[in-house]
Parts: sequence; C-alpha cells; structure tokens
Amino acid sequence: MNKKIAIIFLGDFFFDARCINMAKSLLLANNEVTIICTYNEFVDNKNFDDIKFHNIKLQKTGLRKYIEFHNSVVQLLKHEKIDIIIAGDLYALSSATKFKDAHIIYDCREIYTELAAHQSKPLYKKVSYWYEKYFLKYVNTILTTADSDEKLLKQKYQNFKHLDWHKIYNYPIHHSNSTKYNIKEKLNIPMNHTTIIYQGVIQKYRGINQLIKLVSSTNNITGIIIGDGEEKNHYVQQARSLQVLDKIKFISKVPYLELLNYTATCDIGWLVIEGHGISNQLAMPNKLFEYTLMGLPVISSPLKNMKNIVEKYNLGVVVDEQNCQEQINAVKHIINHKKQYDHIQQTIQQKFTWEIQHEKFINLINGK
Repeated sequence: MNKKIAIIFLGDFFFDARCINMAKSLLLANNEVTIICTYNEFVDNKNFDDIKFHNIKLQKTGLRKYIEFHNSVVQLLKHEKIDIIIAGDLYALSSATKFKDAHIIYDCREIYTELAAHQSKPLYKKVSYWYEKYFLKYVNTILTTADSDEKLLKQKYQNFKHLDWHKIYNYPIHHSNSTKYNIKEKLNIPMNHTTIIYQGVIQKYRGINQLIKLVSSTNNITGIIIGDGEEKNHYVQQARSLQVLDKIKFISKVPYLELLNYTATCDIGWLVIEGHGISNQLAMPNKLFEYTLMGLPVISSPLKNMKNIVEKYNLGVVVDEQNCQEQINAVKHIINHKKQYDHIQQTIQQKFTWEIQHEKFINLINGK
C-alpha cells in the first residue's frame, strides 16, 4: 500500500545525496513523496518529476532562522494528511514531531551533539543535546549511518525504550559515469598532472589545508575542490599566499546527480578528515564511496571507520592527517601501483551502493 511521505530537510535537497537516495527509493516503491527544504534553485531532472516540492525561502539569520523554518513547515503541513514524516536532520525534528498522527522517522546522519563546530562552543553542544533529547520522545524510528554511531546514541539515550533503531548506510546510487567531464581540458590542467579531488562542504577539519600544502610542495599535482562553505574564502587565501592558485581549482558546489561526472575524471579522492569532535572521529562519509564508485583510490586519514574499510578492501592509502611527506608518498605509491586498484569500482558496486540499502529502507517504511 502506497503512503504519503514527507521529507523535511534544512538544506538544499538537490545537493544532498542522502535525501535524493531516499526520495528515489520511496518513488520506486510507489509512494507519494513531498520534499520540504531550502533550495536556492530548482534542478530540473526527470528523477524528480513525481515529487511535490515546497521551498522555504528563509529571511532570518541565527537562531531566528530555525524558528522561521519550524513555523513554515508546520504551516505547510497542517492541512495535509501525511502517513510518514522523515526529519532529514536535527533541525527538522521540532516541526516533524508536531504531527502526532504521522509515523516520525529521525534520520540521525551525524552525532549532532558532537560536531567539530561545537568543540569551542559548549553552549551550542548543550542546547543541541537538550533539543534532541526533548523531541526524541515523539520519534518512532531512528536511522543511523554506522554501527559506531548507533552504539553511542543508544548509550546516550538509553532510557528511550520506544525507539526502533535501523542502520541505513550512506552509500551512493550506482552511477555509470558514461558522461565524463574532461576536467583537465576544461580547467587548463597539464596532462601530466595527477588530479586529487575533494568534494563536499568546505569547512574546518576536512583536510583541505593539507591538500593545499601538498600541492604547494610538489610540481605535478593539481587539487580540485568542489563545494561551498563558510571556510572557502580562507582556503582561497591560503592557496594565494602559497602561490598555488593555478594548481588549486575551486569549483562551486555541483548538483548531486551531476557531481560524480566530475569525480570520475580525477585520479585520487581526498579523505583526510581530522578527528576534531566525536562526530568526525566516527565519520563514514559518503564521499569515500563516491570516490571509489568512480574507480578512484583514496588517501584517507586513520579515523577508525574509514581506516577499516580502506584497508580491508584495499581502496587506497591511510596516512597521518598532519604529515605532508607521508601524503606525498601516498600519492606516489598510488601513481606507481595503479593496477593494484583496478578492482575498486567493481568492489564498491557489489558491496557499497544505495541499491543494497534500498530494500532495507523500504522494509522499514512498510513496517516489516
């Protein structure tokens, strides 16, 4: 029986892999899907033809932004009969749980109370904890993206016996990469350069500064940074001060369904996340699987969850996130042992794509 399902997400749906993957799965299972989010520009794609979109144009900033978002969502849904509401992040919890007749799913894709950004802001950390704890009383199902996240959250909220827990890993949808962008030609990168890509939000502790340092210490490596974020100007200035703006190519964020075409034309994926905050320490980012789905070996920091996957399946080289020489050596190793990584794409297609998660996700939607 098809259901009316709403996904609420304080962000741009068209750039968010997890929301897109969920929406596509729900449509494939013949559900009616409504997306409430804050996109800047509608992306016309046949994959979204059957989705009903509500775009909230936020006018406020700071704390008032979250209140405005809450009020707008409640106003939009108050006359709707929705069977299931998925809170796509922490910030959607208050509005999602307002509708007591719906089954409420909280997609806890991060350890929100332990974000790196909260390390220097203990009040933010406390408020996030109080907020999450309060609204969990009204949640029916909670999704996590890794065993370690679920274990930590179950311990933190051990008194919430009513919660139904499920792991839905953050894997990408299978992508054929039939349309490759020729990045070297497009960005005037010398053909003999090795291209290292970082894709995602541009913020602290994502190893972007290390990528810029690595490029400044070598002659034939170009870094490609795709995304936007609060620290972008800082890293542009860093590249300028190190006189490598010609070898660090900044590209604004790309809609998710186009992004992997850019990924596919690069040589190495950059995954040198620093372990600031428990959320980062337990990171299992979707970019690990996006890089490798496109056949790119990765250079990864030794954070537990990433290290285990990279080493078990020989997906690249694990390095100290602060050791530039070790990172340079990792690039040389990958270049000199390309054949060693020929299996990567096939391994990911078999074990780490969203298609493997689809059935689990739809079963929990159907209450199985």
